[in-house]
Amino acid sequence: MAKNIVVVGAGFAGILATKKLAKRFKANSDITITLIDRHSYFTYLTQLHEVATERVAPDAIQYDLQHLFNHAKNVRLVTDTVTQVDKENKTVVGKRSQYPFDSLLISMGGEPNDFGTPGVKENGYTLWSMEDAIRLRTHLDDIIRQGAAEPDPKKRQAMLTIVICGSGFTGAETIGELIDYKKVLAKRHRIAETEIKFILVEAAPVIIKMLDRTNAGHAEKYFKRNGIEIHTASSITKVNPDSVEIKDHDPIATQTLIWTAGVKTNHIADEFGIEAGRGGRLITNQYLQAKGVEDQSIYVAGDNANATEEGAERAVPQTAQEAENEAVITAHNMAEDINGTTNYQAFTDKNKGFTVSFGAHYGIAQVFNDRRIRGWVATVMKHFTNYMYFWKIRSGYAMWKYAMDEFFRVQNGRTVFGDDTARNANVLWTLPLRLFFGLALFLDGRSNLSGTAGWLSAMSPTLGTIELILGVLIFIGLATWCASFLVILGFLIFVHTWPAVWILFAAFALLNGSGRSVGLDYWFVPWLQKTWSRSRYGTPRSIYHQ
Repeated sequence: MAKNIVVVGAGFAGILATKKLAKRFKANSDITITLIDRHSYFTYLTQLHEVATERVAPDAIQYDLQHLFNHAKNVRLVTDTVTQVDKENKTVVGKRSQYPFDSLLISMGGEPNDFGTPGVKENGYTLWSMEDAIRLRTHLDDIIRQGAAEPDPKKRQAMLTIVICGSGFTGAETIGELIDYKKVLAKRHRIAETEIKFILVEAAPVIIKMLDRTNAGHAEKYFKRNGIEIHTASSITKVNPDSVEIKDHDPIATQTLIWTAGVKTNHIADEFGIEAGRGGRLITNQYLQAKGVEDQSIYVAGDNANATEEGAERAVPQTAQEAENEAVITAHNMAEDINGTTNYQAFTDKNKGFTVSFGAHYGIAQVFNDRRIRGWVATVMKHFTNYMYFWKIRSGYAMWKYAMDEFFRVQNGRTVFGDDTARNANVLWTLPLRLFFGLALFLDGRSNLSGTAGWLSAMSPTLGTIELILGVLIFIGLATWCASFLVILGFLIFVHTWPAVWILFAAFALLNGSGRSVGLDYWFVPWLQKTWSRSRYGTPRSIYHQ
């Protein structure tokens, strides 16, 4: 007998649950799994701040559903916007069609919660969808450009002031990216970095409440060390086009408020007729079945779920980690329903800690029974956490795409490995050639000095010395372009044998800036460019800067 499983929402929970169900029923042609989302791609929501600050391109965090489920022949992908769930007729109603179900998972995700604060919708910027990230990305560049060209000091400062409301993980990671992004914006628009001002406003007495106070304290020190102004125990009461009003504080003149203060369930779920709790989250029983549905055929996971471990007073937080845990539980229990068995798994909170990245190079991890890890290692762990999700959904495509977009296609050195991997025309792959070529030149030059003719210097002590020096420079990656160019000239002038022609091609390959990857040119070339530019052309700056 044919049966239909419907999953609404291709987020962290929906993707993983669909993967689990597809594997479970791979050999059963009578069962069809339909995954419905308003987009044809999965958005890695926890990286939206990277898109908003130009660390990565928008498509870097978009994973095509066709690629993710190419081998899952029992999964039907549908692009549609769900508007209603007909519980009596067991049908999901979309704008384009209707979808009957025997078992349903609601995992539509959440949306920003402005808590009814006036002006947030009209004048604020949220960060909960790809559309939000692109809108904020465009605005940040535009407002800094306008501010750099504004001669009036008060208007200029207001334009160059960015206010962030909320210091949860989204807010904290956004601030971290803004710290790195400030350098990019300042250079692009020819203003001093100190002119761009970031202000964090948090209603709670402390920041990043999900971390312990020691780790939160380190995060606060990092923010302040990088010029972030922090206001705790401060509630925003109104957002105007040109200011933010704060209770018991003077208003802050700004044209940019980034609102990350809270999350609630997707408003569409309000129409499903399922009992809801705090933040509109749909209340479930211990098996993550929607409360009040008689046949218990509807499950809830992710930001939509008010998932509470038996005996706990409050539901688990709306995080990607909890969504993944809920996806595993719901997939198992839905499979039990389809098979006509009741060996259900009860929901338990399996929180394994947190990893938070503040930009490309600094992070904080609270893992392994609250073990504290800070700095570069914590940032690496954040990447590892992301990779673990791709491993869970068994997607080599996602793993490869993540590596390329996070480590190799990034500009301005904003990766955990810096410019070693982040150059546009990546030079890391020429590193083995550079080391070999440099060593070969050095040894050949040394042989020549000892009285043995080499393939480049032909028994000339002077040329042998030059060859030796060029070999050292290429090997250590110092002035690599110049050294390689001189090798080319030497080849054309002094070398007349066909077997040595490889020298010419090797030297040409190293003209691509190879010394900037695990070499001294990483520091030398930027210094040289900066020094030369200043001496010849002065320092770029806004014509209105006083």
